[in-house]
Amino acid sequence: MSLIDLFKSRESREKLSHLKNLVAVAFADGKLENNEMAALTTVMARDGLTASDLERCIKKPQGIKFLPPETPGKRVVYLKDMVLLMMCDGDIDDRELALCKATAIALGFKHEVIDAMIMNIITDIKRTLNL
Repeated sequence: MSLIDLFKSRESREKLSHLKNLVAVAFADGKLENNEMAALTTVMARDGLTASDLERCIKKPQGIKFLPPETPGKRVVYLKDMVLLMMCDGDIDDRELALCKATAIALGFKHEVIDAMIMNIITDIKRTLNL
């Protein structure tokens, strides 16, 4: 954790941690596609994060501590964001999926239900976007 993080609220640190996880998913297949960047930008706007926050997540991720949200609802939102990002480029890479599952476990979801949760989120996203 950096000195700057000591002065940020827990909520701000959670959001930065989430952005770091999303960046990791985006780069898991070795490349950052334009549509993945657009999804990151949307999450950043929603969460009040800046371009410098994104730069930090890309260049110095090790300085950002994983901090899961305290509420179950927010944890689900974060998992949904990860799945959406994973789907952005039209190809769910095995490395992206593995990272998504590992993060879901770190968020506190039970290992036994993660596959079903991810499939339900994928189905919901496809239905919402008429895919």
